Amino acid sequence: MDSSEFQQVIGLGQNCRSKFWIRQAFGREVSKRGVFDWQVTPTDTVIEYFRRDFAGMFEREDLAIRNGIVFNRRFGTTHNHEFPKGLSDGGLDALYPVARQKHDAWCAVTKNALRSNLSALVVLGMPVTPIQEQMISDLLAEANRQRPFLLLASPEGDVGGDWSGNQDVWTKHLAGFRIVPPLSIRLANQLRRLRKNIRYLKPRRYRGIGPRDQERVEFS
Repeated sequence: MDSSEFQQVIGLGQNCRSKFWIRQAFGREVSKRGVFDWQVTPTDTVIEYFRRDFAGMFEREDLAIRNGIVFNRRFGTTHNHEFPKGLSDGGLDALYPVARQKHDAWCAVTKNALRSNLSALVVLGMPVTPIQEQMISDLLAEANRQRPFLLLASPEGDVGGDWSGNQDVWTKHLAGFRIVPPLSIRLANQLRRLRKNIRYLKPRRYRGIGPRDQERVEFS
């Protein structure tokens, strides 16, 4: 394996940008959804997730609503996608158990990826200070000292107000890398796609209830 080829790619946030371009460059299935992918996470809080072993970062008492969006008063994370906009406190109480379950599952995905023996391209979506970069690199090394990794800083020249960043800059930024998962993972992905396709070939009444339907919580 050369220095531009990795077995997995991991996004460390700090918002949706890194995951968006990971999918654009390498495909949707190459990287499972992790905890940093669709929430806004300050860099110091990314570090705090590592230090706390991803525990205690999404407690109900730390969550509040600001301008219709759920945010964490203690750690500064913003949760645009886990909750609908314009939520009331009562709605937050009602939806929190499912959101917490999902958050814990996404933390587990990220922890498993960081601790695995698979070589990893780790992508940051926003600039960090040299001290923060070194701290993150040290924490990545501590997660598994046998696993090769590259911490890829956000690209220079990624300017503009759009949440996704600059397409040309990001395309060039990731173009030099290849993600080649182990055969077992590729086969598992193919099997998952096959099952999904078979399910949607069935008449609607025989498809059953999908995970997203089971997780949906309605409230007035």
